[in-house]
Amino acid sequence: MKALYAGSFDPITLGHVSVIERAFHLFEEVHIIVANNRTKQHHFSIKQRTEFVLLSVEEEEKLKIVPFEGIVADYINENDIQVVIRGIRNATDLEYELQLEQYIRNTTKADTIYLSPYTQYMQTSSSLVRMFLKSDKMELAQSYMAPKAYLEMIKQIHD
Repeated sequence: MKALYAGSFDPITLGHVSVIERAFHLFEEVHIIVANNRTKQHHFSIKQRTEFVLLSVEEEEKLKIVPFEGIVADYINENDIQVVIRGIRNATDLEYELQLEQYIRNTTKADTIYLSPYTQYMQTSSSLVRMFLKSDKMELAQSYMAPKAYLEMIKQIHD
């Protein structure tokens, strides 16, 4: 069974990584879509965000990491994806995710499942990492990201 986990990953956090790791155990093939959300102003380019994802997860044959600029429903339909994975940390996430589920249900044949991150990452968010970066407290972001992705992010910020 093929699953898809889409997000802007701006940047990817250990919370995202834990959802991806859980998905590895459940599905034969997992597509990670690094999306450009048109309602967000991204801190990092889609190329940078894709690189951070690649540095954050172990390479697996059943994992496909794809930068994607279009409508996620089109990707789902074109790649015969059966399950859409959404990460949920709290009630606020759930309300937003239920709206997205309705959209997926109306535009694809895929089912949506919700996975929470491992408990220690429940309060981790990309917004928090970006806040640290904007307030020049980059070292605080280190505990929220995979080490290789964090080091690459710091390198790119200083270049």
